[in-house]
Amino acid sequence: MDTFPIVKKKDLQTHGAYLTKDTILEIYDAMAKAVETGEPYRTVLDPLPGEGPRHPVSSRTPPA
Repeated sequence: MDTFPIVKKKDLQTHGAYLTKDTILEIYDAMAKAVETGEPYRTVLDPLPGEGPRHPVSSRTPPA
């Protein structure tokens, strides 16, 4: 993730930390835990991938 120096620089300027990297690692850890425990992974993404202003509203129910 250090191959994105502009993102890192802007995160450090804005947040004082490489927030994008920290968030990706937290999500990865949550997905790994879901695999280990058999519990479904619940995304923190909002809007969900494929939804939002550039996509039609999905008929599926979003995760709780």
